Amino acid sequence: MNMKRISLLLTCLVLFCGWMAAQNDKITFNETEHDFGAVGEKDGKVTFDFVLKNNGSDPVVISNAQSTCGCTVPLWTKEPIEQGKTGIISVTYTPLGRVGTIDKTITVFLANQTTPVYLKIKGTVVQGSKKPATPEETYPVAMGSYLLKTKDLRFGRMGMGESRTIKLEVYNNSDKPMTQKALKLPKYMTVAFNPVVIPAKTAGTMDVNMRAQDNLYGSRSGNITILVNGVQQSFPYSATVLDDFSVWTATKKAGAGKINVSVSEINFGNFTTGSTRTLKISNSGKSALNVRNIQSSDPSVTVSKTHFTVNPGEIGEVKVNVGAKKNQSKLQSLLSIITDDPNMPVYEITVSGK
Repeated sequence: MNMKRISLLLTCLVLFCGWMAAQNDKITFNETEHDFGAVGEKDGKVTFDFVLKNNGSDPVVISNAQSTCGCTVPLWTKEPIEQGKTGIISVTYTPLGRVGTIDKTITVFLANQTTPVYLKIKGTVVQGSKKPATPEETYPVAMGSYLLKTKDLRFGRMGMGESRTIKLEVYNNSDKPMTQKALKLPKYMTVAFNPVVIPAKTAGTMDVNMRAQDNLYGSRSGNITILVNGVQQSFPYSATVLDDFSVWTATKKAGAGKINVSVSEINFGNFTTGSTRTLKISNSGKSALNVRNIQSSDPSVTVSKTHFTVNPGEIGEVKVNVGAKKNQSKLQSLLSIITDDPNMPVYEITVSGK
């Protein structure tokens, strides 16, 4: 670079610095570069207001403001900013899907000025969220001010004699202590609260225990009811109780009964109340097959017996009956046969008709 070009560059630089000094005398900003720091990607948009003050005698008009990408949106004061007054360039940044460094420039154009003003935002977008979760976010199931992470009491398949506990996490989102009390429960269920009285803005637990006992095989479902500050709250529960095959030896499993059913579907066709079909259950195993229970998903479908034994090579017969229904136009039910066949403890048959 020759001396003439260097001299010209220095002259331009001096003139630019002089203009900036003059501008700084006329207008000032609370910040020209804002650092958001660490921003959670999922915490939503972040905004900073750059405040411009007019120190000169003439009004200042912000004619436009532009960013370097669509993730950064500036909004600004449209009215003339009189002497001694302030205006705002509000800059909003969207972090979602932009993990990494924030480095954005906002170009601000002032009326009657050929050279713009440059503002800058910076920071780092991190994965996830930096904000502490609110109680409503942590405990999304709301029963008034009684919040829960979940009210799911599905115990799944349980072996006879097994005891299983589901711990529900709860939160008192009110400004007063909250009392809890279980009402009448099924004989195979208990509920324990810790603590029984939850202080305001405090978490607790509700331990719901189910014991598979008294030969109550098959589907067990219903509702448990608790009182929260005297108000009843209902929690549905479900479980399927089978033989506890986990304690069976390999030899016992190999020599167990084996269920065979004559049909996989019973179609009554155009049935009338009192229609009956015969279901045959045989045992091709080496030991007696114990039918623990037969359950229907439709109360209008009943069976002649629910508990019986089928010896090896024998056939057991069950009458399937259709009773009165409120809606006789269609029949769609599921029969669940619960046995001690370790390879097929639940055998399901579709029952249909119209």
